[in-house]
Amino acid sequence: MSEVRIVLPATLNTFTLRGVISDFVDKCQNGLPDKVIIDFGFLGFIHPSGVTFLSNFVHWLHHRGLRCDFYQHTRNGQAHRFLDDSLFFEQHLGNKLNVYRGPRRTTQHLRRVEHAESHYFIRGTLGPWLADALNTNNASLYPFQVCLSEIFNNIQDHSDRDNGSIFAQHFPNINLVRIAIADFGRGIPHNVANVVPDISHNEAIIKAVEAGFSTKSTPRNRGAGLDYLLQTVVGTNGGEVTISSFNGMVRFLPMGGGCRPTPVLTAGFCPGTTIDIELRTDTIIPVEDEPEDLEW
Repeated sequence: MSEVRIVLPATLNTFTLRGVISDFVDKCQNGLPDKVIIDFGFLGFIHPSGVTFLSNFVHWLHHRGLRCDFYQHTRNGQAHRFLDDSLFFEQHLGNKLNVYRGPRRTTQHLRRVEHAESHYFIRGTLGPWLADALNTNNASLYPFQVCLSEIFNNIQDHSDRDNGSIFAQHFPNINLVRIAIADFGRGIPHNVANVVPDISHNEAIIKAVEAGFSTKSTPRNRGAGLDYLLQTVVGTNGGEVTISSFNGMVRFLPMGGGCRPTPVLTAGFCPGTTIDIELRTDTIIPVEDEPEDLEW
């Protein structure tokens, strides 16, 4: 049986996850192996984007008919305990490593969400968790819920698999919430190139977030999409959004009430699309009235 070993880096986040895939591709020059071993031995810290990306990678391997084994995942390190609490091992091995571990109050555990259930998950699970964590109400978080629903609409429109992995973590000491959504679809550069050929991957990501730009629309999609995400999270909230897709990676930073796209030159690539949202909790404006429901 042919096999390849992928060693996870000390820190797995939006920037380092690209190297994981590059390492995998380099070791598969002669074709896909029968088995992939993921080595957790050096992993010391993992961000929400790393959790969702790694989970999608394991799902993708199984989807391609490859056996995926974990190595040194039972170590009692910080990242290993965090993954166990996040239900990563329960999702992929069937059981938690430690039966006494479970989701932390500061996290909304790893989930694989189908588009058909995404509205109900965002409205009924993620929204109330976030409202409780921030001591506010659902109405105050309505714009962010719409943003997340739009992302799942985009996944359905542009991916050959109608689901995405999502994970959220609250950092109360620094007034921040990180929400990461990842899919293994065709990716933003591929979709944009169908409309605007001969464009770099970073330019494609920047093009994709322009107001009114779309490569495809559905009756459910309100036309806001990624542009509305940036307006809400970066422009209004003062947070940050990083979008990584294939060879492109762009950070969107707050600037004068709007956002400034900052292309990132980094090695490796990211299959599909990973969206890393950093939401400031100290600039959320309380709203008393409950808005209309999110039903399309």
